[in-house]
This record gives sequence, structure tokens and C-alpha cells, in this order.
Amino acid sequence: MIAGHWSVVVAGGRISGATTAWALAPYAERILVVDASQATSFWPQQASWDRAGNLLWADLGLLDAVLACGVPRTYGHTFRVDGDVTEHEYPQDDAYSFRMTVPREVLDPALLRAAQSLDNVTVVRPAQVRDIVARDGRVRGVTVRHRGVDVAIGCDLLVLADGRRSRNADRLGALPYRVVPSPWVAMLAYFADLPLPSDRGYFSLQDNSVTISTPCGDRRWCISADMHQAMIDASGQHPAREFDRIIREDPHLGPAVAAGRQVTSVGGAGKLRMVRRPMSGPGWCLVGDVGYHLDPVTARGTRAALTAARLLRDRVAEACGIDGAALDGLTEQRDAALEEDWAEAEQICAPAPAAS
Repeated sequence: MIAGHWSVVVAGGRISGATTAWALAPYAERILVVDASQATSFWPQQASWDRAGNLLWADLGLLDAVLACGVPRTYGHTFRVDGDVTEHEYPQDDAYSFRMTVPREVLDPALLRAAQSLDNVTVVRPAQVRDIVARDGRVRGVTVRHRGVDVAIGCDLLVLADGRRSRNADRLGALPYRVVPSPWVAMLAYFADLPLPSDRGYFSLQDNSVTISTPCGDRRWCISADMHQAMIDASGQHPAREFDRIIREDPHLGPAVAAGRQVTSVGGAGKLRMVRRPMSGPGWCLVGDVGYHLDPVTARGTRAALTAARLLRDRVAEACGIDGAALDGLTEQRDAALEEDWAEAEQICAPAPAAS
């Protein structure tokens, strides 16, 4: 079913891969999305964005699919710094001035379904790109393992959207040119039936931690905490225990969590690195975390992924198709578009000054 030649092969079917397949579909004859995950996979991750993200979803033609996920829109938030609390309202100057937080196990399948609904997009899962074929200095195809069998596939363009741990990017020689270790540990869990507003978020900036609560479904909330490694080291506790302590001691979230119920275990990651790789080369392109990984403490990863997908789409659209699309200069264009986000995240990840 999948052997033969494809206009585009996309490795990875989550936010970046599904969005890119959707965005390139008007300009490609056949697109194959190869995704390694099971259909029932659960990821302890969330996707968050504000007005700028809404505008990107709309530009890509996917805002309706995102809104159909059924997640409440938030139109303001409470911000706590130590003992000071301020209330923020979002300007209602247009239809995009709201925030959203969507669990990835809800958002990613919705985007993949949108892409798969197009006549020229085929999705195979679980399947994995195992090798890359190059001739005359250009990617010409891949080897895909599907149902235990390796299948040789030709393509005009290979898009890698297979995450920050991608081995395929290394196979391409797309080596990182900027790496920033992060001292932050990101943890989250989902809760239900909390006595909190369904159209308002909560941010708490304390010493060595940032706590966020946002509605993410019908009477559901995502609560996350970014904790500096110094806090973990000082406590000697597992990050999940520190997460529980921070939530329990928070004057806003503690009583709410006690009155509601936790519906998932605590999950997350630490010892992350911010990474920038080249975005494109002869016959290939990187979108999402594989090419540009921001520390999740800034909640800018979704916007970065959508920005890369849109840049690639625009190049292909200018050429009226995959053939002849010029991919040179995409790296510089992407980095310039996201420079403010990168600078903010790198500043947050900067090592604390040594005590004098």
C-alpha cells in the first residue's frame, strides 16, 4: 500500500507533522505521514498558545479543527508573585484574543484526522522511518518499517517532524548549531471538578518555580509546574513529590485541588536542552522540536512549530508545488521569526550568577 513514490513523506504525525501534511496538501500530489505511536498513546504534555498562536492556526486553516477539540477559551488570568496578586484581562479587539490549552492526546489526533480527511494524504501507524536514501547530494527516499516489514519509498521531499530525539536528523547530518542546557524540570497533571473558573487561567511565579493552571476540557484543568533543578537538589525529593507540595501549598490551587480530583498521574521531563538545527537541505526539511526545541517553561513550542510549518508551506506555495520549491534560507528566516522567543527562553535557562 505504501510502496512507490510520494511527493512528500512526513516522519511524525503529531502537531508538527500533521499540521505540515495538512498545509502542503494543496501543493502535493501524494503525501505519506509515517507515525511511530499507537492510536491510543497518552502523552503527559499540553499545547498552549495565545493570540499569536490563534492567528497562526487560522492562517494554516486549522483553527476550526482546534476549536472543535472542545477546550474552553480563557479571556484573562490571575497572576501571583510571592504575595502580590493582580488580575489581567485580554483585550477583546478581535476574535483571536484568547488563550487555549489543549492536552496533546486530544489535539494531536484531531490534527491528524484533519490531515487524513484530505484525499491525497495517507497515514500509516505504527510505522517508522528507519533509513534515508540520498543520491547526488539530495534526499531521494526513505526506508519505512511497517508491520515488521521494511519498505523502500521514493519522495520529492522528506519532512522530519519526529521530535527532539530524532535519529533521522543525525542521519541527514543536520547537526545542532546552538544548544542551551535547561535547568528546569517540567511536570504536570490533569484534574477534574475543581472550583475554578472555566474561562480564566492562573500563573504563580515563586522562588525557583512557575505554576500554571488552565482549563483544558469539560470541567477539566491542566496544572503544571516548572521547577528549577536547584529546588529539586535542595529538597532531595522526586520532582513529582515537589510538584504535589507546590500545588498543595499554593493559596489559590491548594484548596481547589483538595475539593476536586486528580485524573492522571504526574508526568513530565527534566534535563532538557534547547536546540537549533538547520531547517532545510537538499530534499529535506525539519519542523517542530526536531529542528527547533524551546524549553517548555516559556510555553512557546507550539507557536515555533506552527511558524516552521507555515514558512515551509509558503515556500512550496510560491513554487506552486513541491518540485522547484527553494528551501535555501529557511533556517535564517525561521530563526529571525522566532528570535524573541528564543532569547526569552535562553535568558530563563541562563545559569544563576556565582555567589561572590
